[in-house]
Amino acid sequence: MAADVVVLALLCIPVLLMGFAAGVRFSTGLPGVVAFVVICALWGLVFTGFPYAVALKTGNPAAVNACFVIFFPLFFLTDAVIPKGALTGWFSSIATYNPVTYLLGALRSLITTGWSATSLLEGVGAMAAIGCLSMSLAFLALRGRMRKGD
Repeated sequence: MAADVVVLALLCIPVLLMGFAAGVRFSTGLPGVVAFVVICALWGLVFTGFPYAVALKTGNPAAVNACFVIFFPLFFLTDAVIPKGALTGWFSSIATYNPVTYLLGALRSLITTGWSATSLLEGVGAMAAIGCLSMSLAFLALRGRMRKGD
């Protein structure tokens, strides 16, 4: 898992470079860039807890691939493209309870508004909650796998 965090942090670099080339500037400066990379890498670790759990529980690569298909829509059911105030109905409800909304808000604040304590705490809190759930599931699946001796 530690190797995953390093890989995810390194994967942020080309994306950031493209953003800088397109004119993106962090209102939080270099410390904000570092915080952005750390949050992205940790979110990647938190998110991969679910496929780890499925892999350890089932031992089936197809089940792991299906896991990504199930969780991928979470990234689109947020205020990433449409401002939160413009969302209506069921889409607004889902975006309100979707932890990815708060993670994106934290990352967005590092770029646009600066060190917004509210946005950062909401993002880190959502990430921590999902991390507790996903890693608990992964470690429970690992314990079950170890007991079975597979």
